[in-house]
Amino acid sequence: MSFEKDLKTYPDDILSRFLIRTSKKAFLSTLASSKKKSNTGRPSISLVTTVAAWDGSPVMLLSDISNHTQNISNNPCCALMFDGTAGYSNPQEGPRISVMGRIKKTTDQKLHKRYLKYHWTAAQYASFGDFNFYKMEIDRIHLVGGFARSVWLPKNKIILKKQDWAEVADAEADILTHMNTDHKETLKLYGTKLLRKNGINWSLIGVDPDGFDLRCGSSIHRVNFDEVHGSVKMYKKTLVALSKSVRKY
Repeated sequence: MSFEKDLKTYPDDILSRFLIRTSKKAFLSTLASSKKKSNTGRPSISLVTTVAAWDGSPVMLLSDISNHTQNISNNPCCALMFDGTAGYSNPQEGPRISVMGRIKKTTDQKLHKRYLKYHWTAAQYASFGDFNFYKMEIDRIHLVGGFARSVWLPKNKIILKKQDWAEVADAEADILTHMNTDHKETLKLYGTKLLRKNGINWSLIGVDPDGFDLRCGSSIHRVNFDEVHGSVKMYKKTLVALSKSVRKY
């Protein structure tokens, strides 16, 4: 398991999904669609809030009246940039990825609920008629992991196969309920001992094959695995092992 590991030591696929999973926001690039012919086809960039689906695909909540949503309705091909350079004195040394694909509406209620666990304030307007959830179908990714590390990666190298995420996705709600109801002290130890963060009230808000996310106050913290956990059995085994380890600190 990796908790304070240098991101640049991650393999390309794990690093790419890590950046998508840990970023609450991204920069969305679309091609402008406007009544003014002079603007049509010009690149446009917006700030959007995101969450990762279990397979690693970005999910967003967008308003129909925003320029970027109108652009997407005309041309769903776009790009998202996830920035992992925070904390680097020279941002060029930090990791970041450009994710290219097509953004489409999603009616998956489990994804809707997942998004709102990470962006809880969005619940105030998520039910408004002009807001819809969208998911990007990734085509490829350009990863820059710092100096001398730049690579193009196809979808099948980044997005997890259904066999690697479906079981965990189906069990997520039960895992969250169990851990948040019966193991709150263990969650606190995960945060304070494994991640070395301060805080009293910790909760588990999301699990995926690459790890899990804890919330304390308004902050979200990630415990990332070194390998994909595609089965509930494997996931539970790791949670039990972590629970034992934090009690030795």
